[in-house]
Amino acid sequence: MWRFKKDRSLESLTAYICGALVIAAGVGACLLRGFFFTEEMYPFLTLWFVLCCACSLYYLVGVGACRKSGGGVGADAVRGITGVNGVSEVSEVSGENKALRILLSVPLIILSLYVIHWLRGPLSSQGTMNEMLRWGLYASFALLVCFWAVNRVGRRIVNVTWSMAGMFLSMSALLAVCGVVKLPFAVAYSNSSEVSATGVRLAGLMEYPNAFGAVMAVFLLERLFAVAVYYGEPKKSVNMLGARSVGLGMECAEAERRSKGAGGVEAEQGKAGSTTAALLRLLPLFPYTAALLLSESRGAWLTAACACAAVLLWKRQLIAPLLAAGAAPVAAAALLYRQLARAGLAVEPVPGLLLLAGLWAGALLAGLWLCRRQRSAAGTARAAMLALAAAGWTAAGIAVLLHVRERITGPSSTVSARGLFYRDAWRLAAEAPWLGRGGETWRHAYLAAQSRPYVGSQVHNGYLDILLNLGFVGLAAILLMLLAAGWLLATKSPRLLPPFLVIVLHSVVDFDWSYGLFWLLLFWLPALALAEDKQKHQSALTHPQSETKLPIQSTSTNPLTNVTTPANPLIAQSTFTNPLTNVTTPANPLNAQSTSTNWLTNVTIPANPLITHNPLTNVTTPANPPIANSTSTNPLTNVPTPANPLIANSTPKKQPQIRLRRLIGTAACCYSLMLGMLSFHAAQGEKFFRQAIMSVNPSVKVELLQQSLGWNPRSPRTAIALSRLLSGEQSVSLLRQSLLYSPENASLSWELAERWMSSDHPGAALYWIGQSLRLDKYNNAKWVKAIEGMLLMGQKKLAEGNRKEGLVCVASGNELLLEYRKLAEEEANKGGKHNDREFQMTEQADDLSRRLSMLALRF
Repeated sequence: MWRFKKDRSLESLTAYICGALVIAAGVGACLLRGFFFTEEMYPFLTLWFVLCCACSLYYLVGVGACRKSGGGVGADAVRGITGVNGVSEVSEVSGENKALRILLSVPLIILSLYVIHWLRGPLSSQGTMNEMLRWGLYASFALLVCFWAVNRVGRRIVNVTWSMAGMFLSMSALLAVCGVVKLPFAVAYSNSSEVSATGVRLAGLMEYPNAFGAVMAVFLLERLFAVAVYYGEPKKSVNMLGARSVGLGMECAEAERRSKGAGGVEAEQGKAGSTTAALLRLLPLFPYTAALLLSESRGAWLTAACACAAVLLWKRQLIAPLLAAGAAPVAAAALLYRQLARAGLAVEPVPGLLLLAGLWAGALLAGLWLCRRQRSAAGTARAAMLALAAAGWTAAGIAVLLHVRERITGPSSTVSARGLFYRDAWRLAAEAPWLGRGGETWRHAYLAAQSRPYVGSQVHNGYLDILLNLGFVGLAAILLMLLAAGWLLATKSPRLLPPFLVIVLHSVVDFDWSYGLFWLLLFWLPALALAEDKQKHQSALTHPQSETKLPIQSTSTNPLTNVTTPANPLIAQSTFTNPLTNVTTPANPLNAQSTSTNWLTNVTIPANPLITHNPLTNVTTPANPPIANSTSTNPLTNVPTPANPLIANSTPKKQPQIRLRRLIGTAACCYSLMLGMLSFHAAQGEKFFRQAIMSVNPSVKVELLQQSLGWNPRSPRTAIALSRLLSGEQSVSLLRQSLLYSPENASLSWELAERWMSSDHPGAALYWIGQSLRLDKYNNAKWVKAIEGMLLMGQKKLAEGNRKEGLVCVASGNELLLEYRKLAEEEANKGGKHNDREFQMTEQADDLSRRLSMLALRF
């Protein structure tokens, strides 16, 4: 018993540690702009991997305890996904166990692929390191949140933390609109009617309206379907979706049970508790919907609608409760959207807060009334309620669509630009189709791959981004993981499929997966499903009155002899007491654990004759010795063997499992240590780089940049900044060294071209000019400066009397000018629709053309 309590306390401590890390990841993602900029994540990642390393060591200690006692936290950590204390509650079917294994192993596979790229020389060593750190975070988060969800402590609050993250993101954005919270980039402005119908869009803490809208769609659909399941038909909802175990984490089940009592006071208290639980469920719907509408993200709206339609076609019984639950919040959010859009998302704090609070309260009360009337009414009254709810949805949709109809019905340059991105990305992916070219491939190669001079360092498609980074091998692994997660959600909690589909679909049209927050939500959803499934099984075990009565609990009492006998005489623990002799005998005489007590000798005798008891020595011994767990030792080999070979000790069978757990813990510890060191070095490099940028003293700036490069030699921008402060030979050496980490970096190549143009080596200058222009051909400034550099070099050679090299420089300048003119004319013939970089023949280039012509005529 003491060991059991110790194991349970260790298990609880493990759950608390996992929960703290999960909450820390959620808070960090909200505060660090959705984990978009990896440079901002370095300090957080350092602390994260240090804590993960500590958890891995703690896990190894638990494995040691498991080896000694056959249990312990080490065993529970491994069994945590399949059940607590060895009870397989989650993976009752082998398919569920396989899906969970795929979900947790694929992030490790992706991390290993990035490690392989990092070792063999990727397109960008810095970008590959960033992706390694990111996937180390995702893999550890997935394991922690799943273990936390299936633990008896964590599953009670996993829904609470999910809802807290969503409310924090939505309310911070809405309060920023009202002027209560200072968020400088919470509102995005645009002069293009194709980008925004009103010129302003809500971006929240993520600072990008499309991604913010997709996140709000995820949280909205999770809550909307939770309310729909709760107010659906009770019997069907419980059997198919586990309705009573969904919500904000604390579903006030006790209040619901009280509401069914017969007492007047208890009934009133139960009714109040049920009302509180319903209000808690409906509470987040309005802020989520308002934030989604204010983001003005057409992709988020469309994917949310498609996800809803897909699941409602499967679960048609949820249509009516979903209409009733969402009508009032959607109508109130549409009204708020119209009011704030007219004001340019800038209102005074007091009027803004009053408007927000009034619409929220109205939506909450009206939604509660509609939901209850829809469930309690029947016939014509229920049809009228549903018609009223449908009218609310229709009015809200019309109000919003009329406001943004031009963006929806008219041609969209952003949609056609994405088509260009996708074509260029496919062409770039064909260069390395199987394993890709490492992390952040598109960001570092799109200037060389683009067919038009657009601006887009993000490919706006998560699947293409994975394909460019890791090829078809990495993409297949990601697709397999998504299928496993979807299958797990469909079998455990179908109400979570709509938010999952939003993540899967919206990433097709935008760069959601560049935000770490989306990956955290993607792994959080299966954890929610596991928690609900565990809660449902626990409720079935805790309240068996709702299930079929088990015969082990049933007994019968003889009113004459006052003797209680079991209804099933074969129950192992059932006994029969003779009131005359006061002797207790088992109902099943074959049970080895059943005993009878002689009232004369007060000796307990086993009912099974195979077990004998000596009343003198008070020792119970088996009548058949081979059945016991006795062992014999071979004097020659000194190897203990069981006396009965059919009953061998199971400890050797557990040794491979313990070795596997040791291997897993050791690998996790090594990975965490390696990634923690990388993130620490990157964080130090970033710190010194920022200090150097702020410094005005050249000598101090050089020293700080050298320290930054010492901590992180893979950063090309640090190498470029330092090379501009060094002499020519040192600068060239530094840039060449940096090219080893980023061999196709256009900025590094251009810096080398500039260094050689200022020297007396026209051949080297032409080589690096060609390299830089090949990697960034739609750059007016580079073309002009390259032509001017060759002209000045030619003039210098001619002035020195070196006529041959001078004429070569002039001819090279003319060739560059002809290529530039040809490329500019081709672009002009295509039209200026996607010419975001304004690539054209400039006046300075025309002037250089005249100067080159005059110089050629003179010589």
